[in-house]
Amino acid sequence: GAFLRYMRQPIKQELICKWIDRDPPPPPPPPPPGGRKPCSKTFSTMQELVSHVTVEHVGGPEQSSHVCYWEECPREGKPFKAKYKLINHIRVHTGEKPFPCPFPGCGKVFARSENLKIHKRTHTGEKPFKCEFDGCERKFANSSDRKKHSHVHTSDKPYYCKIRGCDKSYTHPSSLRKHMKIHCKSPPPSPPPGSQGYAAAGPPDGPLPPEAD
Repeated sequence: GAFLRYMRQPIKQELICKWIDRDPPPPPPPPPPGGRKPCSKTFSTMQELVSHVTVEHVGGPEQSSHVCYWEECPREGKPFKAKYKLINHIRVHTGEKPFPCPFPGCGKVFARSENLKIHKRTHTGEKPFKCEFDGCERKFANSSDRKKHSHVHTSDKPYYCKIRGCDKSYTHPSSLRKHMKIHCKSPPPSPPPGSQGYAAAGPPDGPLPPEAD
């Protein structure tokens, strides 16, 4: 299937194991200058690299400590509570994505089964996350989209227009930026004769929220 084709496909660039063994078998070699060096064995397919790391470094059920020793791993020796969590994490380093989308023509692959499950909803149209507010029938494919939607039911609008006399507020900074364009395009009204004039509608008192990534 698609999984076997992915795992066995030749890699244009050699895959290198960067695992640093903390407890080498006896007799231990003298530590090299600057500390221990990574394994550095090279492989031509993802399947070979994954099998090597799992068997030679992660170990079997006899291992009680589940720590990633990949070179420059940001966890810095913090252990996982279970072996399967360590194996899932190692995919960040190896680039392994063993969960392909089964829908013909899609071709996307994922490192975690949970991500594949969410992705498949783009094909099936499944939306299992219903809005929790009474009377609202909106449904969503994932919980994060439902949370964003919930702002329409609340008064949580933390982004206020700071132009004098404008009381608009918004749930997202992008909506505030769109609103500010109205003030930039609209010239201030002409002051009545004999008056000292209106205060110009200048820029807001504080900086606008940063552009969303």
